[in-house]
Amino acid sequence: MIRYTGLVLVCFTLGACGWMNDDKGMFVDRKDDYLKAEQLPPLEVPEDLNAEDLKDPFPIPPTPAQANARYFPERPPLPDAIYSSDNRREVRIQRLSDRRWLAIPEPPTTVWPKLKQFLAENGVNVVYEQPTDGRIDTDWFRVEAVAQQTYRDVVRLVIQDARAKGGLAIGQERLRIRLERGMQDSSSELHLRYENDSQGLPSPAGIASLSAVQSSLPQAEDELLKEIGAYIAARVAEQTVSRVATEIAGAEKAELDRDADGRPILRLRLDQARAWAALSRALENGGVEILAEDEKAGTYDVRVSEAVFRGEEPGFFKRMLSFGDDDIDDVRVRLVGQDEDHKVLVDLLDGAAAEDDLAEQVLALIREFSV
Repeated sequence: MIRYTGLVLVCFTLGACGWMNDDKGMFVDRKDDYLKAEQLPPLEVPEDLNAEDLKDPFPIPPTPAQANARYFPERPPLPDAIYSSDNRREVRIQRLSDRRWLAIPEPPTTVWPKLKQFLAENGVNVVYEQPTDGRIDTDWFRVEAVAQQTYRDVVRLVIQDARAKGGLAIGQERLRIRLERGMQDSSSELHLRYENDSQGLPSPAGIASLSAVQSSLPQAEDELLKEIGAYIAARVAEQTVSRVATEIAGAEKAELDRDADGRPILRLRLDQARAWAALSRALENGGVEILAEDEKAGTYDVRVSEAVFRGEEPGFFKRMLSFGDDDIDDVRVRLVGQDEDHKVLVDLLDGAAAEDDLAEQVLALIREFSV
């Protein structure tokens, strides 16, 4: 009898534990409640009352759509990694082979009005303007000899000097400019072409992309970018926003995303040469250890540690004496794609896909330090 009584008590106790831990018992398990959470409709205010006096003290911010969104009842996902490069707040010229452009630490919406003001202050008229494409074409203008000049400005002085060095003495000039979204959030890129109508047939009017257009004098392009960069840098605190440029330059150049299988990827809307250069620079600047490189295969073998993800740079003694306090991972970073549509993937060295958390941290680091 005592044995049977003990067995009944044990069964009752086990059942009670389950009852106490379910969603209706004494101790409610709420770890997966957010999976069923729904936002309530806004409060309806009668017409005879003033609805403007009611404001939500804790508004829910808009959440961008995430491809293949997943839920984590047992373990929530890590927050997005945040890194910072030393020259993030500088206006600078970037170069790749014979290509050059301005990297500006401001969104296109604030760069656009400064660019137009620069042209206006230098007496350069705009004849074509398409904010959604970030495109500006100036009118043709003539650079006279110094003795005949009635208008002296930075643009004409720069072109005059470049023409003298390039042995170009005739023709009219115009500038073609494209403003695009940059590689990082709230950044921009400015591409410029200088044309002289005596140097062959000018490129078609209103062309959206400038990738196929070459400057008549590369030196003039280079110097004009420097002047525009200096002008914008001097007015970096001015935050006039252009509403017409809100949708400028389309999609982001570098975007963290997931593929059809839910795997983390970094989309690079760049051509092959620049995508590879951006990846190379990002790994160099990001502080990871490069083990092997194969440009033909589009791969980098790298070693990363928790210190890199935390933004720490180990000192001399920590590099010499390792106590095993940081997890170290060797991964293979792959660049695949064609034309201006590439993606970066993170694998283990044996070819298997890296864990999502690790891949996301590596890709976030690459995105931050790519240029």
